[in-house]
This record gives sequence, C-alpha cells and structure tokens, in this order.
Amino acid sequence: MDINKYSPKFKVKGKDLLHLADLTAEEIFEFLYAAKAMKKKYKVGETVNLLHGKTIGLLFGNVSTRTRISFELGIRQMGGDSIFLSRQITQLSRGESVRDTAVMLGRYGLAGIVLRGFPDAELEEFAQYSEIPVINGINDTSHPLQVLSDLFTVWEKKGKLDNLKIAYVGDGNNVANTLIMGCTKCDMTVAIASPNGYSPAKSVVERGMQFGDILITDNVAEAVKDADIVYTDVFISMNDEDDEKKKAKFAKFRVTPEVMAFAKPDALFMHCMPIRRGEEVSAEVADGPQSIMYDQAENRLHLNKAALALLLSREKHGA
Repeated sequence: MDINKYSPKFKVKGKDLLHLADLTAEEIFEFLYAAKAMKKKYKVGETVNLLHGKTIGLLFGNVSTRTRISFELGIRQMGGDSIFLSRQITQLSRGESVRDTAVMLGRYGLAGIVLRGFPDAELEEFAQYSEIPVINGINDTSHPLQVLSDLFTVWEKKGKLDNLKIAYVGDGNNVANTLIMGCTKCDMTVAIASPNGYSPAKSVVERGMQFGDILITDNVAEAVKDADIVYTDVFISMNDEDDEKKKAKFAKFRVTPEVMAFAKPDALFMHCMPIRRGEEVSAEVADGPQSIMYDQAENRLHLNKAALALLLSREKHGA
C-alpha cells in the first residue's frame, strides 16, 4: 500500500500500543501521519495542548536516554505532566503483582502509561488490567516506537515506503524483529544479515513473510546489495556487556564504507542509538553524509507525541 495515497483519519482502534505485529498497515500510517502533523507544528512553534490537565506515567525497568527525554519533553510540549518511576523503587521490585500495580496507577488518575523493559507476559498482563492506554517503550522482543519513528524518517527522506529495500546488519534482536513486522506491512523488502545463531526468531520471520519479502542470511554483501537503507544496532545489548565470544562472532558484521558500497549510491545509513563507533559501524559511516541517525533520534519526539495524541484521543471519545 502506498502511504502517499492513504487518507488519514487520525484515529486508531486499539487502546494500547504494544507490538507492531498487532497493527495493520493502515494503523501504522495513522501514527506516521500524526507524527508528520506533530513535527510540522513543532517546527513553526505552534502550541499543542492535547494533554492539558493530564499526567502520563513513565514506569521504566532499565536505563534510558532517548525514550525518557523524548517522552518527558513531548508531554510538556503538549501541555501535560509526567511522573517517572523506576521499577526498582516501586513495590514491583518486592513482588507486588503487575495486576495490582496496573489497576492502582489508573485509579490515581494517570491518563496513560509507558512501560520500558517489561517482558511480554508482564506487558500484556499490565495492558489487560489497565483501564488506561499502555505503550511499550521497549522490551526484549519488540521496539514499536523506534521502528514507527524509523518508518517516519524513511518516508521523510525517500518520499515513500513501498518498493524500498532495507538491509539490517547485526543481531536479530528486538529492533530486527520489529523492523520485519513494520517494514513488510509497508510493502518494503527486508534483508537481515546476522551470524549463525543470531538471526531473528523463526516465528517472527514466518509471520513477516505473510506481508512481504524477507531474506535471512549470514552474508553481509548479499543482504546489503541494492539496499535503499542500511541499518544496524549495537551488537552487545545491556544484558550481554561481558560477552566476549559474541563480540568476536560479530566482528565481520560491522557496517563500513565497503559494506555501504554494496547498497545503492543514494542509500542511507540508520542506527537507533546508542552507538559504539568501531564496533557495529565505522565512524566514517556513522558520521558521514549518508547517515541519518540524528534525524531518527529527533523523530522519536514527534512520533511519541503522535502516539499519545492518538491513543488518548481514542480514550476521550470512547472509540
């Protein structure tokens, strides 16, 4: 489906935003069009008071830079307030149930809540018992806000989404999983290059193949050939900091100028950050003219605001 031929309604059906696997292409487009509108207003200094008198909870189980800052500032720019809670300083850390926490936070008057670092089972349980919208800020299997903002960024830079090829080089992690689901639903071709044993989950690949073409390989050149976008992420996640064996396996999967040469001449480089120059990508690529990683990072602000606007607007109108 061509996003440029889609007419947005600025409405979504679901109460929550947990995984892109739950969304249709049309619903993905709604978030992207809302982000476009938010960014346009932001750039001209137009005030958006959609969250006036509302407070959004940020309940995080791990450290954060972009997610926390983009939400806190975005909520403030929309006239709302936020309350940040580290999971470690709540009763969840002492065994209180997810159900009790979800019910209680809604009773205190929060308008919505962003969860970061919650396993799938807890995320879904929280959404089940919460009467307010729940947004997945990131977990081990999925990163919906990141990939929605990535799709928005690609749309800005390339003018379309359909018939583009995105090549992801690196660990088959939560970002790779979500790129598969989001990009295939937008009629993009997806190629993933990972070392043997580190490819995305078979179940995710099979589901993504229902929507578009996917190549899974351990050959970087094969994946990147004629790509419009080359994407990577940190090789070593927060839970694997001391995994020297893993670092050795990924050494040949670094994105370098030589790797970018396999892609189209006008290919763009993307990275969801944080970045480790010299590990997953060379400094020449990360800081070079093809890199749009800072545009990605900025667009998290606009996409997060769009997500809050759409989900809370649905709540207001009882859709």
